[in-house]
Order: sequence, then C-alpha cells, then structure tokens
Amino acid sequence: MRLAGACALVTGSTSGIGKGIAVGFGAEGAAVAVHGRNAERGAAVVSEIEEGGGKSRFFAADISEEGACAELVEAVAEWAGGLTVLVNNAVGGSLGGVETHDSKVGDMDTAHWESALRMNATAPMWLCRAAIPLMRAAGGGSIINVSSRQAERPSGGLSAYAASKGAMNALTRAIAVEYGGEGIRCNTISPGYVLNERRDADITPERLARFQGMHVTRLGEASDVAHAAVYLASDESGFLTGINLQLDGGSSIARALTIG
Repeated sequence: MRLAGACALVTGSTSGIGKGIAVGFGAEGAAVAVHGRNAERGAAVVSEIEEGGGKSRFFAADISEEGACAELVEAVAEWAGGLTVLVNNAVGGSLGGVETHDSKVGDMDTAHWESALRMNATAPMWLCRAAIPLMRAAGGGSIINVSSRQAERPSGGLSAYAASKGAMNALTRAIAVEYGGEGIRCNTISPGYVLNERRDADITPERLARFQGMHVTRLGEASDVAHAAVYLASDESGFLTGINLQLDGGSSIARALTIG
C-alpha cells in the first residue's frame, strides 16, 4: 500500500473533501485520525475506514483555539505512535460562537475577517508548528493544505475567505522552504467545485448546470481530491514541495462557459 506505516491527521474530515481524503488514506494503509466536532459523523467515517481494513479513530477538537491544536496533535501522535502526514482541510466556523458572513471589503465585519484568518491560516500554522517536531523525529513527513481557487481568482463578496486562503498558500511555500532540507514537504491543493453530500443534497438542476459550466471537464468529487492527497502524502511525490495544485477540471486554464 502506498501509505503503509504513515500516521495521518485530516482536519475537518467528517464529511466532504476531508472525509474523502481520510477514507482514501485508510485504503492505502495509513493510520488515520478523523477530526471534527460531530462525533456521530466522525464515528461513521471511522467505521467506513475500518470496514475497508484500515485503522482509524475520531478526535474532537475546536482548532480555532491555540491550545486545542497542540493537544489534538499530541493525542493523535500518542494514539498512532507518531505523525507523518498532516492535512489542513477544516474551514469556516465562527469566532467566539458568533456567526458572521463574508462580504466586500467596504462592508467587512472585523469579527468575520478575524474568524476567516484564524481558521484558514492561523489554525493551520498552529497545527504545523505542533506536527513538525514529530515529523522531524520520524525522519520526514508531508503537510497538505487544502486551499481554494478563490485565493487566485476571487469572487466578489468573499474577500475574507480569499485573503485567508491566500495566506494559507503563502504559509505552504514558507514551510516548504524552511523544512525541505529535513525531509518535510508542504504542498497545497486548490480544488474546483466539489460535490458535497450534505451541502448539495437539495441542489437545483439549474444551479448544478451553472457549476458544471465553470469547468472544462466535469464537477469534482471528494475522491478526486483524495487521489491527489494520497499522491502528495506518499513517497511518489518525494521530489515535489511548495506547489499549489489547481485541481479544478481545467477551469484555471480557460474562461468558464457560464461567463463566455
């Protein structure tokens, strides 16, 4: 198996892209720490991995808190016997329990801006900071940050999200430079629109057609991102670090059909 012996933590992995990556890692032989806030959904992902012959456990943690990030990494390492793969996939959430909404810069709510940066840039930094010593001890490792096309081609009204994902991309390059000599690689995946079983359960045919028109090939699925993550986590990508993989069905090379 391509990830035999790997110990992986995938944040935000109780559904969607994170779930797909966690299941993909388990199928390739990694011990997979599933993370999120919903224990029921987490248990379902763990069961799916174990039914496929993998090893997995659910860990609940609020990674918007600095101490919780360190405690999560420590708990995963204790369970798995180390940590060699970290996937920063969790997004969104509120700050201090206050739900806010993204907007144009002229209408930006400071609480939302700080929440987006905290979840999409600061929390990944905290998790990387805790994971790097463990990867050093293991002789190397792979960090994979799940970003967004919004960092490069933002839509109006999503300025906080776009800026926070841009910060994540810069963090990726910095880590790649700083720790490449120690066998620790860091790369980013920027998916196109990926179908989500929860978010898109009631999607209308018209909306689905509009999203399909944004891609040259087809809409993405969680398994598409999982395949890329397995590659970036494995030794097969040992010569690759600091990249931003535009996994978007060709929409980064052509104007969307919905635009013309």
